[in-house]
Amino acid sequence: MHGMMDLQLVNQRREEMIREAERNHLVKTLRDSRKRRDAGRISSAAWELKRIAGRLLKFLRTLGLVLRGKGLR
Repeated sequence: MHGMMDLQLVNQRREEMIREAERNHLVKTLRDSRKRRDAGRISSAAWELKRIAGRLLKFLRTLGLVLRGKGLR
C-alpha cells in the first residue's frame, strides 16, 4: 500500500515540476517578446528621426543655395 502512495506522490511531484517548467518557459518567452517589441519600436523611432533630420538638412542646404542667389540649375 505504501508503495502505491509513494508512486502517486512521485508522479504528482513530477507533474508539478513539468507544469512549473512550462510556466517558467512561457514567462521567459513573454518577457523576451516584450523586449524585442520595445527594441523594434525604439529603433523605428530612431530611424524615423534620422530620416526627418536628413530631409530637414537637405531642405536647409537647398534654401541656403537659393538665398545666396546660386540657384539649383
